[in-house]
Amino acid sequence: MSEALDRLVDRYLTLMVEDYPELATFLGIHEHDAELGEFTPDAMEGKHRRQQELLNELDGVASANDGIDEAIDRAVLGAALKRGIFEYEVLRTHERMPSTYIGAALEGCNSLVIKEFAPIQERAASLLGRMRNVPGVLSAIDQNCCDVPEVFATVGSQMARGGVAFMKSVVPAVAESVPEMKAELLAAAEAAAAAFDETALALAAMAEKATAPLSIGQQSYDWLLRESHLLDFDGRELLEMGRGMMADTKQRIEDLAREIEPEASWHEVMEELKADHPSKEGLKERYLSEMMRARDFVVEKGLVTLPEDEELEVIDTPVFIRAIIPYAAYMPPGPFEERQQGLFYVTPVDESLSLDEQERQLRGHSVHTIPIVALHEGYPGHHLQLVRANGCERKIRRLTWNTVFVEGWALYCEEMMKDVGFCPDKRTRLGQLKETLWRAARIIVDTGMQAGKMSIDEGIEFMMAEVALERVNATAEVKRYASYPTQPSSYMIGKRAITSIRERYESSAGSSFNLREFHDTLLDLGSLQPKLVEIALGMRSVNEIM
Repeated sequence: MSEALDRLVDRYLTLMVEDYPELATFLGIHEHDAELGEFTPDAMEGKHRRQQELLNELDGVASANDGIDEAIDRAVLGAALKRGIFEYEVLRTHERMPSTYIGAALEGCNSLVIKEFAPIQERAASLLGRMRNVPGVLSAIDQNCCDVPEVFATVGSQMARGGVAFMKSVVPAVAESVPEMKAELLAAAEAAAAAFDETALALAAMAEKATAPLSIGQQSYDWLLRESHLLDFDGRELLEMGRGMMADTKQRIEDLAREIEPEASWHEVMEELKADHPSKEGLKERYLSEMMRARDFVVEKGLVTLPEDEELEVIDTPVFIRAIIPYAAYMPPGPFEERQQGLFYVTPVDESLSLDEQERQLRGHSVHTIPIVALHEGYPGHHLQLVRANGCERKIRRLTWNTVFVEGWALYCEEMMKDVGFCPDKRTRLGQLKETLWRAARIIVDTGMQAGKMSIDEGIEFMMAEVALERVNATAEVKRYASYPTQPSSYMIGKRAITSIRERYESSAGSSFNLREFHDTLLDLGSLQPKLVEIALGMRSVNEIM
């Protein structure tokens, strides 16, 4: 790497660490663990200005002597900076999404509880500092937020309610572990809970009066595809791709369903399969056993090399994000964290719901889809890929990750694992195809909502009708899609790209092709945009990004 580019990457890291202390904790840099950062209008403008200054300098460090790796790293840093600037100037996430502030406060506190990177006494002291800063962070919502769409206000209110639960249920358990700090921790938690409660009420009231449009618009959506993900198509083309993917997958589902139940529709077969689920008490354990089975299969078949120091723990989804994570999710270890322990979140049944609603939640956890989710989140999916990326020698690739590659890899793994024999049972294969259909349907909802052509309610109805999701789970899903334009579409886009890369790589290698070697080579590049992967593998010219 050129010295000038190396210095810019170091400055980018410093900027991220100092401006976003909660992100620093995630990264594994712990000098700011007791802080939550500043979120006043002036502070937000300062963060934006510093990113713009770095981008301006980046434009001037290109060198004719740089190699392919340097060109890729420059493109990675440029895309990250442009995305941050675009979100501030055009998408105005700091003005439209209250969850920006609620999430920073809660993730900042929660990471100190669930990540055991230091003795509990040290982490508790940092937690105390952060809890004391929570009211100040939440007050920035009043200072910054305007034109908030109803769904963003509603999600923010739900997250704030989760913040109350966190302070009242999680912090007391921490306090019991450090009796010398118990009184201070409980007092700070009580004040933070009151601030979250006040915020929840205010955002609920805001949601009732909200009239701001949800969509970011076609032009902004196309910008994200082109400049953030470095893709060669726009949202309209993506929509057509999604429709084609849905039609193809649905045909495969119908054919397989007829093999299972010749006289039943695929919807009827899926309804039967959803009735076969674990008990609410055994839900997490079922995911754990399937995750370990997938890991053993990967090792046995030699599909990809596992890092020696990786760990993966299955835990309950944190209370404050359960409203938008109906099934499962993954939290990777930070790239600079000595202990590479990932966390596999499984959302427990909400026992405040009626027994009928609890059953509907459980129907989203069929024993025929749990193996697919387990390999997607764990092995060889997100956990394995992101831990491998954390070991990348090139610093900027450890600091950034592209959702098209990350989500595409995990979805590619679902198909790849089926192809090599992990899912021999037809019912599990049907579950795998249903998961693929779900990801294709996300493209329709994502592009539709962000173009202003589909409402939240229409998106929920679409997911129920086309993918057979239960309403309670479809609602949580679609609310999440609304907050992250292009992310819901990343799965199918990325799978398509990675499959194409593999096919070309395999064709070039001929009889010498080795699947483990291909996977290892691919993952060691980091979580790059597919175009940059192609350049790194010699499939595209580096001149496309020079």
